[in-house]
Amino acid sequence: MITLSAQASAQRGFADLEAHGGITLAVAALSAVVSVGYGFAPMIAARIKPETAHGVQRVIAFVLLSIRVQIT
Repeated sequence: MITLSAQASAQRGFADLEAHGGITLAVAALSAVVSVGYGFAPMIAARIKPETAHGVQRVIAFVLLSIRVQIT
């Protein structure tokens, strides 16, 4: 969010307001999705197999590792 905000601050006038409004809407939408995901997490976890959960966890770990390598 800090990076997006810095990019949006480079604009002037209505474009600046529009850019910050878009960032705010994106943050609100992502917050809502995460909240719903956490709310349904126990039900989702009960329905999927442990092997599937382990596979998803490995994919997420790989994505985070890739982001880490890209940053450094």
